[in-house]
Amino acid sequence: MIARTDADEGVHVVLGPISDVLDHLPIPAQAAAEARALSDWRAKEYTAARALLVHALSTLDIDGTRLGKTAHGKPLLPGRRDVGISLSHSADMVAVAVAPGRDVGVDVQEAWLPSPGMMRRCCEPGLVADLTEAPPPERARRFARIWAAQEACVKATGEGIAGHPWKIPVHPGDRTGSWRALRWLHLRDADSAAAVCCAYTERTNR
Repeated sequence: MIARTDADEGVHVVLGPISDVLDHLPIPAQAAAEARALSDWRAKEYTAARALLVHALSTLDIDGTRLGKTAHGKPLLPGRRDVGISLSHSADMVAVAVAPGRDVGVDVQEAWLPSPGMMRRCCEPGLVADLTEAPPPERARRFARIWAAQEACVKATGEGIAGHPWKIPVHPGDRTGSWRALRWLHLRDADSAAAVCCAYTERTNR
């Protein structure tokens, strides 16, 4: 089922299963053309995210059928650079965020079991110990919340991996937090099989 929620006033997040999006929403022509160069499953992820973005923007009377990107790969609307947008997919889910007048990033992470090295890279030492002692399913859910928040933040800034998301301090028990000029917010409960996090600027900075 496709669902919509607001992370903050004017910060809209829409998400749903890839199959539901492809069954119920039209695929933009640009996305369909670009997807021909992708593998079958990657094409489904890509077209579903684009279809969901168009759907989310249409509720604000904004045309999202064409998409561009910055030099660092951050998606943008060529004619509406004042509108922050972000896309994410993980396993069978896609999510998009739309925020007029703000920078925004959204990330979906299905729970997955991190390696010891990944935990050491992304977590403070005390948190690594806590995660190591947790049962594997719980460890996977907690780490998904950490990584989703870190990824959402660097998507919002437009830096991506170059922004070193693993250096952003996040505790999996926190529903919300801040980093630089951003506020981040988890949109699902801690026991969910997938983490969904949105990061956004708290004031207009364009």
